[in-house]
Amino acid sequence: MPVGMQLPQAAARMWTGDRDLRDQVVAMHEQEMPLSQMCDELGLGDLLDRDGLRDVLDGLGADEVRAIRDAFVAEAGATTGSGANFPVDCRVDNHRQGVRVLSLEALEGAVGPIARVEQA
Repeated sequence: MPVGMQLPQAAARMWTGDRDLRDQVVAMHEQEMPLSQMCDELGLGDLLDRDGLRDVLDGLGADEVRAIRDAFVAEAGATTGSGANFPVDCRVDNHRQGVRVLSLEALEGAVGPIARVEQA
């Protein structure tokens, strides 16, 4: 995402530093909670709206959401304590032009799949 995007940065900080939060996120994914609702419940709703990403998340297809869920669940299951990797690789300069999410095999040194967000 562009440098000015605050949501991905805040989400990465939360994810990488707090095991209890990762467990909460995994439970939300297992319940198949909508991604924008997850952001709201995690206290990230304001940043979601400020960055203009609510419609982007709500507009993702089922396979794209599954790629995101699988990446987060795999990373959480393989990491104990703090220091988890944020399993999203964002390559988008302008989300208003559309995005797509792909599931990529784990990169060298990573434990699970990566959800790549790229320009549509």
